[in-house]
Amino acid sequence: DRRTVFEATRVSGIVADRPTRGGSPWGLTLTPALVGFVVYMFVIMTYRLPIGTLAMVAALTGLVLQREALRTPTFLWLLAAWMAWAVLGYTVTRYPDLVHESLIERGKIFLVTLVAVNALRTGTQVRYFMLFLLVTYVLFPVRSTLVNYFITGNTMSGRAIGPFIYGNPNDLAALTIMMLGPALALWASAASGSWVRWVGVAGAAPLIVVIVLTQSRGGFLALATMALPSAIALGRRRPWTALAFAAVVGLTLHLAPAAFWDRMAGLGKARRVETIGEMDPEGSARQRFAVLQNALRIIDDHPLLGVGLGAYEQANFDYNPALGHLDTHNTYLNIMAETGLPGVVLFLAIVTVVVRGARDARRRARRALPAEAEMLRWLQYALTGYLTAGLFGSYSSLTFPYIFLALLWSASQAVRAQCKAVSAAQPPVPADENLNPVAARRR
Repeated sequence: DRRTVFEATRVSGIVADRPTRGGSPWGLTLTPALVGFVVYMFVIMTYRLPIGTLAMVAALTGLVLQREALRTPTFLWLLAAWMAWAVLGYTVTRYPDLVHESLIERGKIFLVTLVAVNALRTGTQVRYFMLFLLVTYVLFPVRSTLVNYFITGNTMSGRAIGPFIYGNPNDLAALTIMMLGPALALWASAASGSWVRWVGVAGAAPLIVVIVLTQSRGGFLALATMALPSAIALGRRRPWTALAFAAVVGLTLHLAPAAFWDRMAGLGKARRVETIGEMDPEGSARQRFAVLQNALRIIDDHPLLGVGLGAYEQANFDYNPALGHLDTHNTYLNIMAETGLPGVVLFLAIVTVVVRGARDARRRARRALPAEAEMLRWLQYALTGYLTAGLFGSYSSLTFPYIFLALLWSASQAVRAQCKAVSAAQPPVPADENLNPVAARRR
């Protein structure tokens, strides 16, 4: 019954996250790998401390010294296969120096992802990590972006920008879409009235504001892609909450600058090739269409191995010098042009494996652990939004999406473990009820 399930859930949480020696008083098991990984994340998100390499070395050392078996999920093997395919492309590329540098960076991303899936082993570690991500992102890049926009007037033609890697409005919008996942996952999975729940809500509001202020068409479509299924899900289970979120989004859109609506109106011009150049006054859409045509030519000439990982911009210039060293502004075309058709298949397989695993964990937790199922739901929605934004920007070389995949995989594994604990804690059904459930109900 419900009481049994509740007790089993409570007990399973204690068992799964019981602190060991060196653990914290909040039930969080701190390990060298987790500490090093968190410090590394703080560095790459804020650029406040020049110790990113040192933190990652400490985290990798923690993996070597840990007692638990090393976790190497399927999506990590697929990531390794994708890198191996890129190495094969390196042997035939016209741009060996560029590809060599890019392969080194992808190797670093692989190691970071390996640390992530091994550092985040329990549900408590996953939740505290999401809390850390949200608070750090809001206090640093989001705060700086809002100060730039409203106080100093530091914008890109009226579009909100942040510091460092957040200086591109489209990239900022895509990363902020992804960070909405932890914010709403914390809100949905925390107990009613919990401070964690309020932190999730308070963090989601400025994230939505930043997405709108970037005036990114890709970011807006990604937000809509994420909002539609979530609104339907919320409307069924929590209608008042759905209305509250709709009010927040509606107010944000109502207060959006006129330039935002002008850019969104330009999306209608994308339906015909003849009117693409009219999408925006600065001509970025026309330029993107020219790059798209160039990318298709490159893919047609290099369908198997591509031009080499990280070499697209130089290839774009070689094929059309008038365009210059431009990116594809599309994650999937970029992967296809640099690593060929097998490369994009491997990349999509990486994402698919993680998403299918999360869906399976959600299905198992739907009745026994509804809060955990909601957490996975919102993380999936955020990933869907980010992948949609990938149609308008090239993000495969960033570290953040692979860390998010590791987060979603780790959360799914933790939920599966809790589901097993719940099932083990439930009392066995008497034999006569198995044979005659109708009679058992009558009794």
